[in-house]
Amino acid sequence: MAKLQLLSPAGDFDCLVAAVSNGADAVYLGSKLFNARRLADNFAAEDLKKALQYAHLHGVKAVVTLNTLIKNNEIAPFLNQVSIIEQLGADAIILQDLSFAPLIKKHFPNLALHASTQSTIMNSASVDFWKPYIDVFILARELSREQIREIYKRTNAHLETFAHGHLCISYSGQCLISSLIGKRSGNRGLCASSCRKEYNGHQYLLSAKDLCLLPYLQELEDCGIKTIKIEGRMKPAEYVAKTTKEYRAQLDSLAGKELLKDTKERLDSLKMAFNREFTPGYFLGETQIVDPLIPSNRGIFLGTIKFGKLALEEDLRLYDGVGIIINGKRRGFYVHRIIVNELEVRTASRGEEIKIPHPSWRNGAAVFLTSKEQGKNLLETKKALPLLLNVMVRENKVPQITVTAKNTTFTVNLKSPASKPIKYPLTKEQLGVEFKKYQSEIFYLQSTAIDTDDSFIPKSELTEFRSRLDQMLLDKLVPVNQEKKDINIPAFEETKAAAKEIHVRVYNLRDVKQAIDANADVIYYDAFATDLQQAIKLAEGTASRLYLHTPLALFDDDIQRLQSIMYSVNPAGILANNAGVLNLDFSGEIVLGPHFNIFNDNQIAFYQKRAVASLELNKSEISQFQHKDKMIYYAHGYPAVMTFKEEFNTDHLTDKKEYTFLLRKTSTGATEMLYSKSLGLLQRTPEILDAGITKLYLELESEVYDLVTLYKQFMERKTPSAAKYKHNATIGNLDKGVM
Repeated sequence: MAKLQLLSPAGDFDCLVAAVSNGADAVYLGSKLFNARRLADNFAAEDLKKALQYAHLHGVKAVVTLNTLIKNNEIAPFLNQVSIIEQLGADAIILQDLSFAPLIKKHFPNLALHASTQSTIMNSASVDFWKPYIDVFILARELSREQIREIYKRTNAHLETFAHGHLCISYSGQCLISSLIGKRSGNRGLCASSCRKEYNGHQYLLSAKDLCLLPYLQELEDCGIKTIKIEGRMKPAEYVAKTTKEYRAQLDSLAGKELLKDTKERLDSLKMAFNREFTPGYFLGETQIVDPLIPSNRGIFLGTIKFGKLALEEDLRLYDGVGIIINGKRRGFYVHRIIVNELEVRTASRGEEIKIPHPSWRNGAAVFLTSKEQGKNLLETKKALPLLLNVMVRENKVPQITVTAKNTTFTVNLKSPASKPIKYPLTKEQLGVEFKKYQSEIFYLQSTAIDTDDSFIPKSELTEFRSRLDQMLLDKLVPVNQEKKDINIPAFEETKAAAKEIHVRVYNLRDVKQAIDANADVIYYDAFATDLQQAIKLAEGTASRLYLHTPLALFDDDIQRLQSIMYSVNPAGILANNAGVLNLDFSGEIVLGPHFNIFNDNQIAFYQKRAVASLELNKSEISQFQHKDKMIYYAHGYPAVMTFKEEFNTDHLTDKKEYTFLLRKTSTGATEMLYSKSLGLLQRTPEILDAGITKLYLELESEVYDLVTLYKQFMERKTPSAAKYKHNATIGNLDKGVM
């Protein structure tokens, strides 16, 4: 019997209703703050309360996303938001910055914490490291079934994975390209979708297909997955309804609740809801998941809007899905009105000229049919509860309305006493009309019993009653009575940086020698390099310390191999870019690398390690760190803006603006996409020192001796010439930072 839990997205209240009504076991949704889909509608404070109450009214769990990286000046509002969400009764929150988990667990032990997929949980060691604080691990989408099975076997943890929807081509959504190009951080919910752009001509070489694991749900469960997740907090309610319904049906089939329908029929239904072509992704061992044809939803061409009308090239019905493309931008929606010859119709045939009232309906726009709903409204299915009203109106007395729903009854008094009508009495029939104006996604008016002497009631009071009724009912049926308990804001003891240091990553033995000759303080060398032993010997007896460099992408077999290497060479230190490294048996120094994306002092206080600060922080934000003795600033090099499991037949990607991003293979088989320009902060070094940071990190593939020497001189406040390094260089986020 299938035991998988189905988790559906809710970008707004309509999507929430669609998810609950079509069989979701749980929903995930975001508040207006600190969530990784800031461009979705999301929920303000009162809306969030209503949303959580509605989900719980139907026995559906509600998980709230707080899955962005947090700046130092945001720690207080972030923790306040956690307190509000806990007070409102959320079942769980999703975190990207897991360093806050111990603090949250201390204050709210019953609030479940989920590790976001952006936490890059891709090996058993990472799960074991975070297991004392985290209840559910949302796995990286790059894992195969064998790798998932191994993680479950070793940890017995609650594992969750995405089963349907949009795929980030970069490992776990770890991507810096949006922030370096346009100051929009994917880690802060403002991804600019650079992976959906054209490269190397008119090819969408980074545009991943959409994930679909509908046929493989039993295999997911057999691997140890407990929860499957549908992506789509920026998609419409109809999409949520259809995907939730199809996955619910498939899960029920596995559980023996109904006969298994044709899976192809269900897949076709999902394709018409939204698809960029489907793939089972890396779960089945795929090596290429990109479809370079087009980065948006597939569909059937319906025609081009001319003079406000569309001459149909295919039949169209109410509730069919359409996509409108104009000026390179696409807007998808479901058709709720079709107008032919100024009359509304349910069906329009090929050749007829139609209008669809919608903000995107403009001359020159191309229109595509994206789903055929056969005239059926996907949102008709709603889990609304019946409601009974009993109204008593007597002259000179305050009218009373008795409300009954779900075996709960309470009475509401209007504000003003009923009065003798001056001209016209307010009859029972007229009152009935007023109450029939009540509209709700949550309840429906089953019956209204009215006892009146025809006294007058201001209609404004009836209008106010109707507008407040949903929330009054929710507060009675799903009360939120607990007080808000604040989390004490952690205090961080200020520590000042002392010695100035240059940390440099190099890629070959020649450059190890150059770094040593230039007196680099720490040299990072690939832990998996075949000539690692030679690199270590070069550094022996010198003033430079050689540390092992480890990549972002590390699966269980990589972790095991790394542990063996560390036992063999016993290095002085290691640069970690994956949490799994932190759980290894190692007594030397561990430095947190750029992929840890260190954003705040809480991370430093939790890890208690030196760390390369996030490339997304500006100098003002860096200066706000209290733990300056542990901070290292990325000053020079071509940072990896994406890391792929995808295999490419090219060594570069050039965008439409002629910027070229080189591709570099890592020793563990991943591919890194390097930024088109080198970070180069030579002349700006004094500003970094003025911000209190005295340790710089360089990634160099050439001219190692010269660049290490120059940075040392600038750190001593000297002003050597560095003109030759200004070409094709950028200061990154040093001045502006990200939103």
